Amino acid sequence: MHSDKMEGAMRQKLDQIKEIMVKTKGIPKEKKQGKMMSGHNVAIVSALEDKDVQWLLREIHSVHFQEQVRNVNLINIMEMKEKNWEKKFSEYTFCIYVSKEHEWTQGTAAFQRVKSLSQRGKKNLVVVVDEVSNEKQTLTLEHHRDIRNYTKGFFIFSKTEKESQYQRMVNSQQPAPDNDARGSHVVSPPKVVIGIKHKVGIFSRSADRDFSWLKSLLTSEVKDHVLSVQSYLISNNGYQQLSEDLSHCTFGILYHTKNNGRVNITDVTDSLYDEELQLLSKTLGKKNTIVIIDDLEDASDQQKRIILHTQPMIADCANDLVLISYEDKTDNMGQSAKSKILNHFFSTSDERLKHPPVNSGYEHAASTPSRSIIGIFSRSEEEDYSWLKRLLTSEELGHKTVQCCNLSGNDNEALLKVAFKLQLGILYHSVKKGKIRLTDVRDSLYHEELEKLSTRLGKRKMIVVIDDLDESGDKMKQKILKKQPSLGSLAGDIFLFTEAEKKEVDRQSQGKHGNKMSKSARDKISNIMRLVT
Repeated sequence: MHSDKMEGAMRQKLDQIKEIMVKTKGIPKEKKQGKMMSGHNVAIVSALEDKDVQWLLREIHSVHFQEQVRNVNLINIMEMKEKNWEKKFSEYTFCIYVSKEHEWTQGTAAFQRVKSLSQRGKKNLVVVVDEVSNEKQTLTLEHHRDIRNYTKGFFIFSKTEKESQYQRMVNSQQPAPDNDARGSHVVSPPKVVIGIKHKVGIFSRSADRDFSWLKSLLTSEVKDHVLSVQSYLISNNGYQQLSEDLSHCTFGILYHTKNNGRVNITDVTDSLYDEELQLLSKTLGKKNTIVIIDDLEDASDQQKRIILHTQPMIADCANDLVLISYEDKTDNMGQSAKSKILNHFFSTSDERLKHPPVNSGYEHAASTPSRSIIGIFSRSEEEDYSWLKRLLTSEELGHKTVQCCNLSGNDNEALLKVAFKLQLGILYHSVKKGKIRLTDVRDSLYHEELEKLSTRLGKRKMIVVIDDLDESGDKMKQKILKKQPSLGSLAGDIFLFTEAEKKEVDRQSQGKHGNKMSKSARDKISNIMRLVT
């Protein structure tokens, strides 16, 4: 009962934030997809690390706020000069400043940031203080009563409230250990995604009866995360219909049963789903796409590695490959099958496709990403970006290992093999080698490669560096993104450098500190440093 009460208190506060959004002015109404739509561009602003704010980002992204929120972004205020705040936040119609208890008990920094945001035009501003111990909630409210003069609301979330919601989600699924004779593992309690509800589509050439158990599982065990479950039959020459079906989904499951033949999903003779899996991944995103192979005699990790080695497109396009045996569905009331599948609806991980240690010699399946390798991909010679390589291997950035990959050939398999090992991928281009035609334009140089790298690494782990420009400010950056929007959708950020800035950075990397680095160059290096350290 206490847990339910705490969860209710948390939901009530989120409802109050939602009500404030309803009552404040957002984006003017516009017609989109045949409907008149409005809502807010929301900035979640914080001095905390991104991982500490993800819970609120998921809430604001959820179906609960879908009528009030058009877009939402995380902004780390520590990476910005205060004089730039007004310009940066002008594109947002609603701001949420997120903090933790120590910001309010160990000085006035948080109060001053909120005050400055308000004075710089952010009238639609609320404050969230996270993980406050219950006994201090009243004290915190009393101590910072003046903050209400600058905000639309001041909300405190206790540790108990968040923990109670986590416990409720875990209690709804108690996976049993899978003590298979081929090897054993214990399923850890899943991380929780709060408030996200998916429209799940099951795509297959099989009849519904083959996966009726899966539909039943999704509609009963994860009803708090699944808005609907619909099956779609894949047929030959039905590509246009598949595109239409995908428009109704936010999460896709590609299902295949071995009872209907071989395990021939992709990449092999008479494969069944090459184009279909690529379309699922492209439409829904890799993180919202999984492949399930059912009715296997062997559903072990070793078998999973073998399939991934022979059918690598699965790893390129899907967040996970789930193998299900008959025993998984029948033994111990099917707990093993449940834990393998339901974990995808509780986990916050972007990359579920794990590759367990192996002695089989399969390089593709056995490779484990190194967390310190940076890949530079370009059609230029290494000499052109030697300054960037020196920066990445400098002491300041932690002596990272850099692997260079020339894109003059067409060896996509080698490209993706390199990408699998990386912490971060950098697509490099020098204007001295030609116009800025990376994507979306005639004779673009890198569209296919950038798309493959982004799919493999994820957008947040892919950046673009363009150097030798005459100008490298925000106006030039926005001009490039407007003409080549795929840069914004496939890469986490783009960094522009003039020839002078490049030389400044290189002198710094080589320990030549005679000339001071310009602020623009320093800001860019600081942002790159944040990504690689």
